[in-house]
Amino acid sequence: MNPYVLDPKEGDIENKLKDWSIEEIEEYAISNNPLYLSAKQNINIAKGDVITASLYRNPIFSYQSQFLPFGNTTTNTLLGSTSTGGPVEHAPSITQDIDVAGVISQRTKVAQKGLEVSIYDFEDFDRLFRLRLRQNYWLYLYTQELVNFQEDFYDNYSDLVKSTSFRAEKGDISPLEYDRILLEKLRIEKDLRDAQILRSQIARDLRFLIGISPKNQTLVFKEKLKYISIQELGLRLKDFTIEDRPDLKKLYAQVVQSKLNIELKKKEGNAVTFLNLGGEFRQKGNESYTGVFASIPLKIFDRNQGEILKSEEQYKKAILDYESKRKQIYAEVRYAIKELLSREELLQNYQKVNLLEKNREIQAKYRKAYLRGATNLVTFLEAERNYLTVLRNYYEQLYLYYNAIENFRAAIGKLGSL
Repeated sequence: MNPYVLDPKEGDIENKLKDWSIEEIEEYAISNNPLYLSAKQNINIAKGDVITASLYRNPIFSYQSQFLPFGNTTTNTLLGSTSTGGPVEHAPSITQDIDVAGVISQRTKVAQKGLEVSIYDFEDFDRLFRLRLRQNYWLYLYTQELVNFQEDFYDNYSDLVKSTSFRAEKGDISPLEYDRILLEKLRIEKDLRDAQILRSQIARDLRFLIGISPKNQTLVFKEKLKYISIQELGLRLKDFTIEDRPDLKKLYAQVVQSKLNIELKKKEGNAVTFLNLGGEFRQKGNESYTGVFASIPLKIFDRNQGEILKSEEQYKKAILDYESKRKQIYAEVRYAIKELLSREELLQNYQKVNLLEKNREIQAKYRKAYLRGATNLVTFLEAERNYLTVLRNYYEQLYLYYNAIENFRAAIGKLGSL
């Protein structure tokens, strides 16, 4: 039994997701998502085409009976014959087409290459499916971090509103200043609700990709967004080959298939393609005899000229599509490397200056200063907003960093464990 196929007796799958890594979630998704499994069926469909192409033509059996008596018969004594034409004649026969030109074997080669195309086409679907799943996974972790610090900030502002309310009652601050902080709390609450809605939207897409039904609960994963260098992840940005891209393999297989198809159309247009051989046995009264016969089509007018021309042009088109895709992939990989290096450089700069800790320290100092009356409201609110902005930007850069990693690995056709 596939360990990633859920047994209904095992309970809710979402309770297991919190203990799984992205690789385990991915394996479960490709075993249970109906869209993924539906795309995989195209391979079996193509196998049927191979079987059909390799089958030989069926023999044809025929049977004739002649000189059957019908109605009343009369006898001519002078001529010594009857109106029935004599005894009934029985004539069974069988015919079989013989593949003289090798059409069936060539057609099988074309179908086999078509099966290869279907396999690579599914592998490309698999590549894009995994990429989409992983992108949504990292995006969900980002929105989870967004909700977490927004909730903390909202709780802090709720406490701040209570403390400033007490100060306003004592006359330490003006009612206008208290109202301004209350309005700021409402704005933060709005940002929190927006983050929660965004998390729900991403969770909806993620559940669909994983292949699980919607639930009225929050998805929980064990991984957190944190910076891990390219070197630690084992990514080699200079040592890669684009030949692992399944869409490129698919186009190359189509080139070979198109070339084989030219030969097939030429064989189908040969002067001799299928030779029809047959034999029969006839018996009439005491007389019996056997015979053989053969027939062959005369390729005088229709010699498959149109299909040959069409297959030749399809071959040229397949070559152009292949070359175009190679250039596109190289450009895609180069861009992915450039983006990934840029994202990592920015995160390394964040690490050097210890951005998050300094940001928290500054925010805490301004909060204490405001509560002691050592700074004004405008400066305090500006420091609070800067704190939120830095947090949001930092986790956004982490998400974009992991997104760039997945884009690079998808670009070179390598998806799986980091």
